[in-house]
Amino acid sequence: MVSKRTEELLKSDREHIIHPYTVVGQNAGLVIEKGHGIWLQDTEGREYIDIGAQLGYSILGHSHKEIIDAVLEQISNLDANHIWFGWCNAKTIECAQKLAGIVPKGMDHFHFTSGGSEAIDTALKMARLYWSLQGKNKWKIICFYGAYHGFGAATWSTSLGRGTTWEGFGPPTPGFVFIPSYHCYRCMFGLNYPDCNILCARYLAEVIEGEGVNTVAAFMAEPVMGAAGQIVPPPEYWPIVRKICDEHDVLMIGDEVQSGFTKTGKMFALENWGVKPDIMTLAKAITSGHIPMGGVAVDDRVYQVLKGNTFWHGYTYSGHPVACAAAVATMNVYVRDKVSENAAEVGKHISERLEAEFMPLPCVGGYTGLGLMLGVEIAADKATKAALPLATRQGIQKQMWDKGILARPISGYGGTRFWISPPCIMTLDEADKMLDIILPIIAAIKPS
Repeated sequence: MVSKRTEELLKSDREHIIHPYTVVGQNAGLVIEKGHGIWLQDTEGREYIDIGAQLGYSILGHSHKEIIDAVLEQISNLDANHIWFGWCNAKTIECAQKLAGIVPKGMDHFHFTSGGSEAIDTALKMARLYWSLQGKNKWKIICFYGAYHGFGAATWSTSLGRGTTWEGFGPPTPGFVFIPSYHCYRCMFGLNYPDCNILCARYLAEVIEGEGVNTVAAFMAEPVMGAAGQIVPPPEYWPIVRKICDEHDVLMIGDEVQSGFTKTGKMFALENWGVKPDIMTLAKAITSGHIPMGGVAVDDRVYQVLKGNTFWHGYTYSGHPVACAAAVATMNVYVRDKVSENAAEVGKHISERLEAEFMPLPCVGGYTGLGLMLGVEIAADKATKAALPLATRQGIQKQMWDKGILARPISGYGGTRFWISPPCIMTLDEADKMLDIILPIIAAIKPS
């Protein structure tokens, strides 16, 4: 039973709010009211470990005082100021300076947005404009089957193979070509690593050549696939892809919207392989989720071509000073508190427990992860890798909630991925508490 207040809030929600990724007129059945650190509290006073850091953005946890104070100070001094037509404000410039100090060297040129989907749309337009300004008609963008880059009109079209997300919206925007991803557990080539010779990476060259080198503008992918279930590529993947893009005169867009800002044990995920993109998208954790914000970082190579030309693109809240104040405070904490190092340490501990305690379980097929961006394969049958029935997956999520773990549904690539991606301030003791709750729930799953 829930209180009358909670019942009324849930009823009002069903009547007035159309939720993303949810049957219209329904909700999940709980109302979150407060947050602190890695914890969330509902209107009944129950507390939950936020195992997914929301949608992967609450990296410093909830209600971080330094970020809140920075927002309050900024909104008291200058609440809003657009940067269209070359207008400037001090806080947006400070944000760009701070960001320039942590991005890969040479990527210190930025266009700010309100979130990840806008950042992806911006990156796509920048890539095509880069070639157009050089008199080349290179417009195709190569992406992964099953990828997720957002739900704008163009970004939605980069997400082929995400099942029902395409139903009812009509044909996609043209100009996108798809290749298999680096998901070894469900290799679309039917191969096994490392005997595969990393075909998923090398296949990119064949597709570029098949489409026509003079028509392909860019290859875009997440360094670690987020919405697909925290999937990490083989170590050889990104160096091979970077070499192919260079050899074929194709830009490489690294979508760091989900993987950026300390989550993988590095400030940006591609640093794990010593690879730098030409264009990099940012969002989510840039403000640790306190205020919506995103952006695009471009390398000197791209910037020098764009420089001197009008960029006919932008958003109402691009470079909003209050969002920039939150970003400056967030980046200060990331660097000062060595949050990347903590993510690496705690993530290593979780991975060791996954290997020792979860892998022997009858329905755990495998796991991947870097830092605190981890995903576990929960399969109905280890041999066939079949997904659990939807009702079983929903039941597992409900058990997690009842035990104080606010987890995403088991879904993702193949419908079998379970996210473990908590805030990167999580301690070793908190990680053990989380795993001690999850372990018996996963252990109780029966093969079918």
